[in-house]
Amino acid sequence: MKHVAALAVGLLPLVLGPQAAAASPAAPTAPAPVAVTVTGAVRGTAQDGVRRFRGIPYAAPPVGDRRWRPPAPASPWPGVRDATTAGPACPQPSAPDMPEGVPQSEDCLTVEVTAPARPGKNRPVMVWLPGGGFVTGAGSIYDPARLVTTGDLVVVTVNYRLGVFGFFAHPELGRTGNFGLQDQVAALRWVRANIAAFGGDPGAVTLAGASAGGMSACTLMTSPAARGLFHRAIVQSGSCRTEHPAGAMGEGMPAISSWHPIETIQSAGQALAGELGCADMACLRRRSTAELLPHTARFPLLAYGTRLVPREPARVFSAGGQAAVPLLQGNTLDEHVEFTLATRPGGVTARQYPALLRTAFADAAPRVERRYPLRRFPSPTAATARVFSDSGWICPSWKSGREHARKAPAWAYVFADPSAPTPGGNPLPDHVRPATAHGAETFYLFDFPDSPRLSPGQRRLADRLVGYWAGFVRTGDPNGPGSPRWPRLDAADRALRLAPGAVRPFNLKNAHHCGLWS
Repeated sequence: MKHVAALAVGLLPLVLGPQAAAASPAAPTAPAPVAVTVTGAVRGTAQDGVRRFRGIPYAAPPVGDRRWRPPAPASPWPGVRDATTAGPACPQPSAPDMPEGVPQSEDCLTVEVTAPARPGKNRPVMVWLPGGGFVTGAGSIYDPARLVTTGDLVVVTVNYRLGVFGFFAHPELGRTGNFGLQDQVAALRWVRANIAAFGGDPGAVTLAGASAGGMSACTLMTSPAARGLFHRAIVQSGSCRTEHPAGAMGEGMPAISSWHPIETIQSAGQALAGELGCADMACLRRRSTAELLPHTARFPLLAYGTRLVPREPARVFSAGGQAAVPLLQGNTLDEHVEFTLATRPGGVTARQYPALLRTAFADAAPRVERRYPLRRFPSPTAATARVFSDSGWICPSWKSGREHARKAPAWAYVFADPSAPTPGGNPLPDHVRPATAHGAETFYLFDFPDSPRLSPGQRRLADRLVGYWAGFVRTGDPNGPGSPRWPRLDAADRALRLAPGAVRPFNLKNAHHCGLWS
């Protein structure tokens, strides 16, 4: 499992999402709105055309004896609960993308609800699962106001348990685990029970996420326990077929997937228990948050063979057993560029490139090198990043999208704005540019107080993305008046390229050599 720990550490600065402040909204300029949930009333804020309700518990605190147990219902509260301040983030290591000073606690199972300020009901709902490699992240750093006002939507952002607290397993726990995924299902059940109080329609819910959040969403498409809790899905920068060949996550690293048999993760849990001197779960539950947190990067792992995820999700998609809901799915053009820079800080040389391809693709390496010759790229490092972007991210998404299109409508995209901000906040070095990094499109869908302001050209592209996403949440089809037609993914393999001044359909399979990778 050491290779998995190293992967998680490498993911931290890359997959969480944009820099953002978690500060509470400014003082409201309208009467404070109140909504009544099944566990009690909450008072939020109203400002700039939206109502916000922050830090609402959707489950009981998973602390003490409740650590590593399925989420339990939240307890009712008397009176009106203040919902003007974000709840704490779930325990996680420091990461450059996480705002400074955000409180952390194992008592972190909260949601935020953002809705239009004007009264309404039966509005479509989007539930957003943040990314972070299953080790970092918080729903509270995403401000969905533009999606809410443009689409007349209700958006719910979710905190869920992470790392050792969310994806740990142990034989004493039986065939369970995936506590972070169980939290997501509990949040969806909370939405079904409560979203009408905020003007939302529990029968029109889109489950959406990026990176780890996107992989969570596609995994829940395969889960019997989540069936019927959402009616559309958006999967960004990840799919249930995302995997990385040997060497993609660093020299000497084996092939890596985020999905593992429950027994593999149980073994990792037993190993950790032994290191901490614990013979049983009671001992582990007595360990403090601070004692467990240093080991959290060892558990960026989704288990299958469990009650929640009975079968490996890729096999479910292949067999057509996933939920038959409309799907919008895609990637950035250069998903792997920051991973390549992080895991190979010295860069890749022209001499190393053929050897790297042999490690990753064995006998197929010569064919790969012919399709991705160095002369077409600004550097061997850029060529490496493109190879691993296509082979590990874009083409697996294409394949799962084609599989899904056999039973429900699917749309695919590639986001390609080389001027886009990077999730880590640092510009990409010249020798890999132009490139569009993993998670870059989240800047165009959400606002983040500490992130760079979008230029007028970027804002125009952002408006286009928000319009497509909001249209999909509203109707299950991203198309609407005034925008270039987005074709459905089918045997013609057409997707939409989202680029500044060039939003147009293209053949995804041919452009990214998916016939080679499949």
